[in-house]
Amino acid sequence: MIMNQLDVYYRAFTDYRKQTLDVRECIRQRKTFKNANVELDKLEAVKYLITIEEDWVKAIEDGLVHVEKAVREERQFIRTNGEMVPIEKVKKVSKNSVEHLARHSNLITHVPENPGDTIIPDQLYIVEKLSDYAVYENRFLYMLLCYLRDFIDLRLEKIQNYRMKYIAEMSMTKKVETEKRIVSYETKFYEERKDNPYPLPDQASKDMLYRIESCQRVVLALLNTPLMAEVAKTPMVKPPIVKTNVLKMNNNFKNSLALYDFVASYKKQGFEVEEVKTDFVPFTDRIADELAEIINLTCFLTYKYGNDLEKLLKQSYEEEEFRRQQEEAEKLVQQLKQIKKRIAEEGYSIEEYLLLLEKRNKMLEKDSEDLVRAHNEISLLNKKVDELIQEKEELNRKIIELQETIEEKIKEIEYLNQKYIEDMAALKKQHEIEIAALNEAHQNEVVALVEQHESEIAELNEAHQKEIFDLEKVHLAEIERIRLNEAENRNRIIAEWNGKVSKVNKELADAHLKQQELTTSYSVKIKNLNDQIATVHKEREVMINEYEDKLYTLENNFMNEQNIWNLKYKKLTGEKDLAFAELRALRIEHNLINPLEDFTSRERFAELEHEFEIFNKFFKEQWALTKKSIRKMLLWTKEEKKQGKNVEKVFTKELPMDDEEEVQVKEDNDLEVEEQTDDIEDVPETDIEDPILIEEENKPEKELPILTEDDLD
Repeated sequence: MIMNQLDVYYRAFTDYRKQTLDVRECIRQRKTFKNANVELDKLEAVKYLITIEEDWVKAIEDGLVHVEKAVREERQFIRTNGEMVPIEKVKKVSKNSVEHLARHSNLITHVPENPGDTIIPDQLYIVEKLSDYAVYENRFLYMLLCYLRDFIDLRLEKIQNYRMKYIAEMSMTKKVETEKRIVSYETKFYEERKDNPYPLPDQASKDMLYRIESCQRVVLALLNTPLMAEVAKTPMVKPPIVKTNVLKMNNNFKNSLALYDFVASYKKQGFEVEEVKTDFVPFTDRIADELAEIINLTCFLTYKYGNDLEKLLKQSYEEEEFRRQQEEAEKLVQQLKQIKKRIAEEGYSIEEYLLLLEKRNKMLEKDSEDLVRAHNEISLLNKKVDELIQEKEELNRKIIELQETIEEKIKEIEYLNQKYIEDMAALKKQHEIEIAALNEAHQNEVVALVEQHESEIAELNEAHQKEIFDLEKVHLAEIERIRLNEAENRNRIIAEWNGKVSKVNKELADAHLKQQELTTSYSVKIKNLNDQIATVHKEREVMINEYEDKLYTLENNFMNEQNIWNLKYKKLTGEKDLAFAELRALRIEHNLINPLEDFTSRERFAELEHEFEIFNKFFKEQWALTKKSIRKMLLWTKEEKKQGKNVEKVFTKELPMDDEEEVQVKEDNDLEVEEQTDDIEDVPETDIEDPILIEEENKPEKELPILTEDDLD
């Protein structure tokens, strides 16, 4: 887990306070500064409480539902593009191509030799039909979404700026005079932040912000739809808005237009700001005590640099750290000795004790796994609680949507009934007008025929009488046919509207029934979910307390075990590096080094240098022991030397060697003893007479205790 800046400073200040909290001199100085010039202390913090008005948020939420439906309609018109194409490039011929060729026969310039052959023109008119989404209604939707985006962003930015704003002002003046010291301290502090992650806890404004951000996400999602991306390439609509039939009659576009009228006429800020000021004067004991640390720290820093005490203080610090490390190492040795003693007292062997430790480690690992499993279960339960809460919110949202659907259906039924009445009245009126027009036309035709043929009627009365009778019969049949057609059309329209009305009534009844069922089932489900949530919260608190106790015990045990194993690992690592150094030295000595092995790289040379340091350290330790052994041997009697040689033969017994190797080893040992003896001849006589003094002089200064294998075991 990465700590933020506040956590880092709090941890550092807490550690600082641990060092100075119980020191008598520090307590006295803090108390002196705390009680000095209290009337000049000042500390104020200012935050802002935001109250968001709900009218514009609710209007946008309600309107976005219809805007989203209008976008999904994807209104378009077919654009026709035509051009003349050479006959060899034509791939498909349409009806429009044939009609154009029939009107433009000049495109046929070659007549076939045989009458039955196909006529091939030089060019043909090819028509391409494309879908164009840049209709006025879609462009209006794009303009509305852009306006909503700017409308929400402007207000949301102002709300967040006020909500996340934090102002702090502090001033402090202290003056202390004693016999040996005069301190005068004055400070003024002012801070203004716009990224305060801890605003005033106000659930109402938090809920309103969530709703506003949800509207913002919906607007951005609609702007990124393929339809709006296509419409964005066309010129944007500018006010005033032309109210087309679609914008006036289509329910979704009509409500979208109402939303535009609302946001275009909304001139208010949409929220109210209240300044909340917190005054910490007079200071509490805790605040005054902590602020006094600032004065003490300032005094220390100026005193340190004024007297150039950096090196001296650093040396004292390092000596104190070294002393503490020695104490820790001694405590560790004592613990190891106590463990070894306890093993011996209980009668266990080292192997049995290791088995018990292994068994204990397995139990700890099992407990750790149980703890991880419990954490996972707690996470799953928390996730389940969140899912249940989301499900509850989703059910409430569905209930609201169903209620809105029912209201829309009721409005649609009222609209259909009104439209049915208006259409019936219009059809009846139109039918009457057509009948009157037909009667008037017929009457005019009869009068015209009578006036035109009045002179001929007398001469051809019988023939014309029959013709008039036939015309009247045909006319009556035509009138009857028209009347029957009109009645049939009217009955068909009435039947269609009755079917639509019955269908809408049935849907309305089904919706009411479904709403009642959902309300009942959702009430029972919400009650069960609330009970489950309460039970889960109780179980989670009990499990968290139990596993926190286990975790604390496990962490302590794990830290102890980890310290022991770190020492073992450090010892084994040193032995491994020493073994590698010895192996590499032997390979070089016997010319067995790999010629392709490269030590010039940075990593390999660092590894080689580390091995050299380990081996050099081992060589110095063994050489110190060897010098001690040689000095003791010089003080032995002849018989003790003889016994010592026998002992050396026993401890230095090696595998059988051939004659040449034995001679070579003997010569090397003699040469090494002569060199060591030459070094010893320079030792003063007092050193030889007092071996204990020699041992004390050669003891490394401030040497840490060396852990043996027995101690580690």
